[in-house]
Amino acid sequence: MRVLGIDYGSKRVGLALGDTVSKLASPWGVLPNEGFDTLTDRIGEVADRDDVERVIVGIPKPLKDPQLQNAQVLEVQEFVEVLKGTGLNVEVMDESFSSKLASTLVAETGGKEKRDDVAAQVILQTWLDQQ
Repeated sequence: MRVLGIDYGSKRVGLALGDTVSKLASPWGVLPNEGFDTLTDRIGEVADRDDVERVIVGIPKPLKDPQLQNAQVLEVQEFVEVLKGTGLNVEVMDESFSSKLASTLVAETGGKEKRDDVAAQVILQTWLDQQ
């Protein structure tokens, strides 16, 4: 089964693709966040083109209190609800430490800029490893 991982951000949204057979996730790319409608349309296009059967969206959980509902968590939850409304099979997963791990991975390979697609890869790979 093909799976799409999403690292949602208010400016950029990282995407990664993987599958449950190989259990490998790879960075796909970064989309500008131009609003929920445009974003869900673009994600729908990717899902159709790449035969995606499930979408995994990372939810940021505050470290001090994972039950806390800060503005970032609420925005991601709203995005997830809009994405579910498109008919895609959407799941959420805790993305704690994904950005930090992605930064470490990028730095180890000589990169310097933030890579939202690598953060999406980390989220998706974590999900695949748990299956």
